[in-house]
Amino acid sequence: MDLEDLHLSAGVVSVDGHRLGTLSRFVVDTESWRLTHIVVDTGIFRSGEALWKGGWGMSHDRVVPFGALAAATSDEIHLTMSADEFKELSTDYLEEYFIRVPDAKPGFPDSSDVQRLVMSIPGEPGPYLLQQTMALRPDEAEIGKDAPVWRLSPHQKIGEVERVLYDDTSSKLSALVIRRGFVFTKDVVLAMQYVDEVVGDIVRVSIDDDTLGKLPEFQAPD
Repeated sequence: MDLEDLHLSAGVVSVDGHRLGTLSRFVVDTESWRLTHIVVDTGIFRSGEALWKGGWGMSHDRVVPFGALAAATSDEIHLTMSADEFKELSTDYLEEYFIRVPDAKPGFPDSSDVQRLVMSIPGEPGPYLLQQTMALRPDEAEIGKDAPVWRLSPHQKIGEVERVLYDDTSSKLSALVIRRGFVFTKDVVLAMQYVDEVVGDIVRVSIDDDTLGKLPEFQAPD
């Protein structure tokens, strides 16, 4: 497999030829920088579920083990799973559920009643609050499409993540390909030795001006 072809936003296809969604992010072990999972954005229909079961505004991301990748190009990621296996075996990246807004003093007007009114959902028995739990272990982090890359000193944004490069044997990240510039942009290769941590959706790095200016430009394979 051409590992450098694993491009965020590439289409994800099942072994039986069904388009499952797009590659939205990677999950990595923060101790070893080993890739553990990929996250697939299945779109509004949540991999075949009826719209009323998913709902507008709900997460459409599904997680599969990194070992489920079979082959890749710059445009498509192919899995070892069939479409049915993907639907049955992949899990929600965000577990989402609604809880009822508590009434602090039932039967009496108070400030909680104002919150309950504001949070009510038209057409539903409500009022509810949307709760989310992310499917990440404490030792894992996500790197997504356009994740901002900031250097610590000076505190400055230096680009956004376009794709990741990694070693085929160990599945460890070797570099990030980041997009630099605004109107006139270019993709450069940032070795993982400069990455300090990934916090939330932000990649934090330590790199001096001279090294930053000499980062090699990424050449996409033909």
